[in-house]
Amino acid sequence: MRWLVLLLWILMGSMAQQLATRQLVLDLEGGLAYLNGSPIVLNPPARVQDGRALLPVREVARVLAVNLENLNHGTQGVRLGKLELYPGLGLARLDGRQVGLGEVGLLQDGVVFVAARTLEVALGATVVFDPVQRLLTLTYIPGATARDTTRPVARFATDKLEYRIGEPVRIIEYSYDPDGQPLSLNFTGREEAYFTPGEKVITLVATNRAGRSSEPFSVRITVRPEVMFSARDYALRFYNPGRTFPDPEVLNYPILKADWRDESVPLIVSNSPEEVRRSGVLYADVFSGPARLLAYHLNALPTPARLVVLATNVDAASVSLRVERLGETAATRMVAVLGQVSLMDFLLAPAGERVNLEPGQTVALYKSALLAGGQGLNLMADLQASGKVALTVAMIEEALLPSVSNEGLATLLPLLPNLEPDGIHIRGTFPSALRSMRVRMEGSVGRIVIGDGVYDPRLNGMDALTGQPVQLRGNYGVTYQIALEGAANTVGAFSPRGGAYAGAIGVNGLLLPVPNNGVLFRQDSPMLFFRETQSDQVGIELIPAPGSFLPVNLTIYRLQEPPAAQGR
Repeated sequence: MRWLVLLLWILMGSMAQQLATRQLVLDLEGGLAYLNGSPIVLNPPARVQDGRALLPVREVARVLAVNLENLNHGTQGVRLGKLELYPGLGLARLDGRQVGLGEVGLLQDGVVFVAARTLEVALGATVVFDPVQRLLTLTYIPGATARDTTRPVARFATDKLEYRIGEPVRIIEYSYDPDGQPLSLNFTGREEAYFTPGEKVITLVATNRAGRSSEPFSVRITVRPEVMFSARDYALRFYNPGRTFPDPEVLNYPILKADWRDESVPLIVSNSPEEVRRSGVLYADVFSGPARLLAYHLNALPTPARLVVLATNVDAASVSLRVERLGETAATRMVAVLGQVSLMDFLLAPAGERVNLEPGQTVALYKSALLAGGQGLNLMADLQASGKVALTVAMIEEALLPSVSNEGLATLLPLLPNLEPDGIHIRGTFPSALRSMRVRMEGSVGRIVIGDGVYDPRLNGMDALTGQPVQLRGNYGVTYQIALEGAANTVGAFSPRGGAYAGAIGVNGLLLPVPNNGVLFRQDSPMLFFRETQSDQVGIELIPAPGSFLPVNLTIYRLQEPPAAQGR
């Protein structure tokens, strides 16, 4: 790679020669030197000392064909452009200002060296250093009295001049800057592929680091009416996961048959009352073994308060309790993006600590930061208990909170009232936090529906505080483990149906935000989340994100082979 970069610098040196500049390229590691692309010898060679590239001043004058004037003002000195050097005095003068010789160069072994950056002022030269390749390029324009950066030149080509609709267009870009400066490129009219026939004009402007831009350079191509890929099929074949693409037919695709079963992992949901107007117990129930807690509440008290989760051993023997993982997000309002953050925190959280509870003992599993009025908190946690544990979710105003001791909280707990649900949001205990599904991909396209209550049934549960039956709309907090069979040569895409959505999805153990930024909103703009070209099975894991709207579609497409190109 290093020699390839050096070759490119040499080629640019050849271009510089045509533009009446003198370009000196120095390989500071290999000791090689090139003038306008031709190898030369500097005697002595350039060197690096104390982080500076140093060049022998007489050799610089020779190879750049610059006059080196001898001075005799009572002491020997030389003048190179705007630089005067008096090595016997250890002094120099740069652009009329007296400085120490060490600021602009040094005297070593009887040879005067000048720092490369000093030549920018002395000669109006341009110096560019590539620290990775350790290449220094000095460009000098004869007759320049100040630094004068020439304009870059924009150049590119396409791999051919005629394309079918939906055929990838490959760009070969080879713009250059005569001074060797880095370039930023701005294309207009450029697309990965074109989906309407006709003539297309692609234009490039290159800008160097000095802010000077090239003349526009354009290439015309023709897109023929024959179709290689539609916009949808192009995206399915070439887009990276995380990109959205147009598909107005997404809701018309057939629904794939799913075989599912709910695993015995209780889901404890605390979301009612959502707005908490006084201190009290929001929800409580008893569990043993694995369980998941999902809670969201907003502090509507006139004073700051904390959300706490308490665990009490209600078994006859000691109980081991562990927080397997926990994710939380505090916010002034519940929006989809914040639900995504808490979900990502939960899915990526490390395992928590294990606590041992004696019979009747209470501990605080979780205690939020202080929540101001109008501030809410979203919490999700996976728990594992070896015996029966009573779990209590409460909002407690700061004035009532005892010191952080578990004993103080245990004393306060019986004094807190059970708060009534608000009749709008959900609380209760549901039989499963894990739904396992097996789906076989049949045909060219199909979809898996999540959270609609019809194709994906809602969980039925019980409010342990009131004894009333409840239903979990959207199945929020449930992990869907989907085994997709017949998955070879398929692509998966995620599309919202109920409104804005921001969450995460796992594919074969790899986690992907949905979407990478912002929210998904349009039903007809699904986000690609996997492409499988070899294995016949794909594992998908999804938890409906708090604060997002359900249902959603997981649409599975079968990749189609493109039609063969017709003869011209």
